[in-house]
Amino acid sequence: MKKNKKKRMRKPSSHLGQGGVPLNLKLSLCMIVKDEAKNLGDCIHPVKPVVDEIIVVDTGSTDGTQEIARELGAKVFNFPWCDDFSAARNESIRQATGDYIMWLDADDRVDETEVRKIELLKKSFPRKRDEAYDAIVTSHSPIEGTTHFYQMRIFPRVERGLFEGRIHEQVVYNLQRLGVQRIPTEIRIRHSGYVDLKTIQQKSERNLNILRKELETNPENLLLHFYTGRTLAGMGRQMEAVFHMRRITSDERIRRDEKAFYLEASLLLGKYYVELKLYDEALTLFRHLSEEDPENGLVHFSLGEALFQVRDYPGAIEALRRSLLYPIEVSHLPVNIERLHYHQHHTLARCYLETGEGLLAIDVLLKFLGRYPDHSQTLKTLGLLSLEHQRFEGAGEYYERAIQRGEGSDEDYANLGLAYRKLGRFDEAERNWNRALQINPQRIEACINLGHLHHQQKDYPKALERFKEALDIDSNLMDVRLALSGIYFRFHDLENLVRECDALMEELNLPRDITLNGYDELSDLYERIKEVLSDQGRPELSLMAYHTSFMIHPSGDVLDKIISQAGISGGLERSMEKIKDVLGFHQIGPSVSLFEKS
Repeated sequence: MKKNKKKRMRKPSSHLGQGGVPLNLKLSLCMIVKDEAKNLGDCIHPVKPVVDEIIVVDTGSTDGTQEIARELGAKVFNFPWCDDFSAARNESIRQATGDYIMWLDADDRVDETEVRKIELLKKSFPRKRDEAYDAIVTSHSPIEGTTHFYQMRIFPRVERGLFEGRIHEQVVYNLQRLGVQRIPTEIRIRHSGYVDLKTIQQKSERNLNILRKELETNPENLLLHFYTGRTLAGMGRQMEAVFHMRRITSDERIRRDEKAFYLEASLLLGKYYVELKLYDEALTLFRHLSEEDPENGLVHFSLGEALFQVRDYPGAIEALRRSLLYPIEVSHLPVNIERLHYHQHHTLARCYLETGEGLLAIDVLLKFLGRYPDHSQTLKTLGLLSLEHQRFEGAGEYYERAIQRGEGSDEDYANLGLAYRKLGRFDEAERNWNRALQINPQRIEACINLGHLHHQQKDYPKALERFKEALDIDSNLMDVRLALSGIYFRFHDLENLVRECDALMEELNLPRDITLNGYDELSDLYERIKEVLSDQGRPELSLMAYHTSFMIHPSGDVLDKIISQAGISGGLERSMEKIKDVLGFHQIGPSVSLFEKS
């Protein structure tokens, strides 16, 4: 994880023997297994044509694994399990006769395209056996998602070229001490790993016990501290993990001579600080790393995330924008690259939103979408931001794309319905709101919007039903109570009309000990409601209150006020439609006397 330089597969060179005859160096597949009868065939079959022998060391299977291995052409050896992965792997190497070793686990998968890469690489093996090769391992877990990392999977069989470490065993350090060069390739191996949390927890506890036993006998081994810290952090024990990572980052030799290892440990230490809300420690560490390695995108991203947590949005924006200048690629540390890119862009977008730059937030997310066009959460976020910026066509498109992936929630359908309503596509709006309520009958936005849509379409019974459902979910909905007031007046339901008025006045802390002697006095109360709403800076609700007042008792005074306020707020056309509707309801002609003040 030094500089973010593009690593390319090593080009094969011609390694020929006397007379130009190819050396035909042999490759042995070495595996250690236990109860892998279901996995073994899918692992071995694809690579069988490219290897010269298959060595399977069994540590105690009882499910027929050994028989299947022999059927696949493997040489099978028994090895009693002793809580030491290196011992088992070294036994497989001891039994091998090839010039080079490739090791796989039973849950590894090598696709046909990758087998061809191995075949090409095999032809370029140097006779000196001074090169070893990293593959890109893709692993999936329910905790970290899909991660990618380089791991040495093919190496020369040389004396003392053995694995070390009872757990998280490695051969790379021994080989480096022997002068073997480590070369990255583009060979990809899919590792399925564990799929359920319970198994992962059990594996972590097993690994931790083995690591602690090793640390008891070798407390100065910093690689053991590294894996112990990672294991503890995966178990939610970050404070203990911090202790082990500090052992590494405080070692001057590691800092001076093992810069890649120091950087990996430092980044994890900073991550644990953030998870523990020790932001000062995290910021100090990340700022130091950014000075030491100014072209490392992962360092700048880590700094940006920590600054976001302390609400230093300008600082976070600067760090996150710098992180996007330097590609974050595969390293020896498992990283979920897609998730990391997601957090880079989404955290930057959230910073822009916090600083009032919503359009820049949209632009950042569109760049991420250009790389991951089917990322549903980004589509939904863009849909929401588009709604907020009145880009209704775009909002509809983003939500449709997210829903087409089969990941539509009740909230998504409710927001899509709103986009369609704003576009005047009322049938589609109604269909999506109904879908939202099918998923979640408590999705109140869908309920309210359906009520307003039915009200606009003059389907007052349906509007009444939806509005009452909304009030059952939340009784403090002033727009719903104002709309209901007009409906109850149309239905000549004075009792419920007065009740809605009383509820509105209670919500606004207006005096309620009032005796009403006519509709004109009730209309005056809605004017008073309007005035309070206007003072509170709620123009849409205050205009609704005016319309309700006019509905109950049409007067020229209220009409003038509606037209004046609607003209200021830009809702004049809609207000005139409502006024015409009221006049039609009251069957009032266009006589001048209508507009006399009451």
